[in-house]
Amino acid sequence: MIRSPGGYARYMADDPAAAAGDPGWARLEPRARLVLQEGLTRGGLLPDELWVDYLTLGGALTAEELTAAVAGARPLRRRDHDLLAHSVNERLPADVPRIPYSDQVA
Repeated sequence: MIRSPGGYARYMADDPAAAAGDPGWARLEPRARLVLQEGLTRGGLLPDELWVDYLTLGGALTAEELTAAVAGARPLRRRDHDLLAHSVNERLPADVPRIPYSDQVA
C-alpha cells in the first residue's frame, strides 16, 4: 500500500475490517497495549527501536505513529499489535515470557 500524508486514516479506510470496526478488538485493545508495553519494559526496548523490524514485517505506521499507538495516543490495530508483538518477541531473551498475539490476548 502506498502511504499518503496523514496516512493512518487512509490506511484504516483501506482495511475493510478496520473501517467497519472490530468490536472484539476494541474490547481487547487496552489489554493488548498493556502487555505490549510490559514486554517492551521487560526487554528494555523502546518503540522506535522496533520500527525497522515492524516495517520489515509489513507494518505501515511511521515511527511517530507507532510510538503514539504504543503509548495509547492513537488506536493500535490488531495487525499492528501482532507485528509489534513479533518484533518484541524476537528481541526478548529466551527466559523472558513472550508477548501474546492478538488471538491470545484475554
